[in-house]
Formats: sequence, structure tokens, C-alpha cells
Amino acid sequence: MNLFIKNITVISRYWILLFSLQIIFGADDSESWNSIGFQVKLPYAFKIDFEQELRFQEQFSKYKQTFTEVSISYKILDGFRVFIPFRYTIGKDDKIKKRLSLGSSYKYNFKNIALKYRFKYQETYEQQEIPEELIRNKLSFYYDLTKKIEPYFSGEVFYPNNTSNYNYDEYRFSFGIVLDLPKKNELKVFFTYKVEDIHKSNPDHINVFGLAYNYQL
Repeated sequence: MNLFIKNITVISRYWILLFSLQIIFGADDSESWNSIGFQVKLPYAFKIDFEQELRFQEQFSKYKQTFTEVSISYKILDGFRVFIPFRYTIGKDDKIKKRLSLGSSYKYNFKNIALKYRFKYQETYEQQEIPEELIRNKLSFYYDLTKKIEPYFSGEVFYPNNTSNYNYDEYRFSFGIVLDLPKKNELKVFFTYKVEDIHKSNPDHINVFGLAYNYQL
């Protein structure tokens, strides 16, 4: 019970900080991303991840999209994995998108600090549209504050792969905390500041507030 109260206190303080940041930085819109997921470890260093996410936009007032994502990954070396995710998205007006990705990640741990690099190539398919190809590079920094609380910070850039312009078109900065809950439960609370369509004269600046619950089977 004491651990539960402490976790709730940490989350409450964190949300106050996030809303304060929204006021400080300002943005064209604010979104909420909320998800549940689970992991299943398989023999021979394979693992399957499942995630269901719901997103709202326009100051959390309107539905944006929901998606189901299934990913299979394989651990090649300690800290190094390759993965193949597939995502099925239902957006506004029942617009369907399908996304297939191929990526790899490497995580290096040193005492209570960890650095993680992730590379991802993805193709998004939509009916009567040219497939969108993106290359994503993400770097994350983790710090074990306690055995149960792990703050993190990350930055990510998006590069279009099917255009002659090789400049990045989107970037994101995120920070949050990961709470290790009893019975293999995990809760992540995060804030993301992202800038989309940088090539346009007026790029979109968006604040994202999120919760992600995960369970390991």
C-alpha cells in the first residue's frame, strides 16, 4: 500500500510538471496517447510484443486514431535486438493505414545509467496513396533513480526515404518515468514535444501527454 501511494504521488507531481511545460513552451495542439500492452518471451531469444493505443487531439477533445501493433524481436547479443513490427491503424472517418517496419536497437548499461539507440525503417500503406517511407533514429538516456523508478529522456528524428530531400522532416523530444509495479506490471508516464512537417513554412508544434501500461507474461 505504501508503495502504491508513493507511485501515485510521483505520477501526480509529474503531471503537474507536464502541464507547466505546456504553458511554458506552448504549441499548436495537445494530444493524449494512452496504451496497454503485454510481452511474451519465447524460446531461442525471441519475444512478441502486443500494443493497443488510443489517441486524441485538439486539446484531448477529439478522436484522432487507434492502432493495434504486433512486433516480433530476436536478441542477437546482450543488449542488441532486431525487430519487425506491424501496425494496423483506424483513423478519423474510418481511414485505414497499415505500417510495416524493420529495426534494431542496442542498449548499453553502466551502473545505474543506460543508453539506448534505435534505428527503424518503416513503410506506411494507405488506399489510393503512395506508400510513405521513413527512416527513424532515436537515442534514449535512462537513469535508475530507485529500483522501482526510472526517469528517461529521448530524442528522435524522422527522415523521408522516398523523396529527393534528405533533410529530416520531423523531430521529437520526450521525457518520462517508468514505474516498476508488482507482479510484472509496468507503467510509463511521459511527455513528448514534436514538430511535424518541418519543410512547410509553418510546421506543426504538438505537445503529447501519455500513459502506457505494460504486462509481461
